[in-house]
Amino acid sequence: MAYVFPDADSRIEKLTQIFLPLIRTSLRHGGVEITPGNGGVLAWAPAKVFSGPLKILELVRSGMVWLPASIGLSAAQRLIAHDHACEAALIHHAPKDFAYIWAVGVRPDQAGKGLGKQMIQAALNDMRQQGYKACWLRTENPKNVGLYEYLGFQQVHIETPASSGMQSWLMVQEL
Repeated sequence: MAYVFPDADSRIEKLTQIFLPLIRTSLRHGGVEITPGNGGVLAWAPAKVFSGPLKILELVRSGMVWLPASIGLSAAQRLIAHDHACEAALIHHAPKDFAYIWAVGVRPDQAGKGLGKQMIQAALNDMRQQGYKACWLRTENPKNVGLYEYLGFQQVHIETPASSGMQSWLMVQEL
């Protein structure tokens, strides 16, 4: 997110503006994992959220419609340009019915305690119980690739969209 929000001082506040709509959408359509003590949050959604444009009602309900105003137009443009390329790769590579880990966040003071791993494992269990056959995720952080592989994910696609110049890994785990 340093690409979207270069100013580190305002990054956490701006991330909240992005995560809240994702969480609202995930609560309605997929699932949300929160660690005890609120040290971390994970939001996941089913394929139907990504297989076509979100309906205007969902954009309003979740608050996504207000993202450009809340995070700034230039940040929104950077985010949308990068996400558009990455989500196109997801739709191209993923089967029709999948679950997608949309966002994982751990508070900096809680990093290194295994909270991300706990949330991912809980989300994978929920996805299995709901009948999904595969879980997909994306990361732009090369340090996360090894963690996700350790958790059973396999790299499917690596891309550096021209819109951002930022490398992105698309990964899957069969459920």
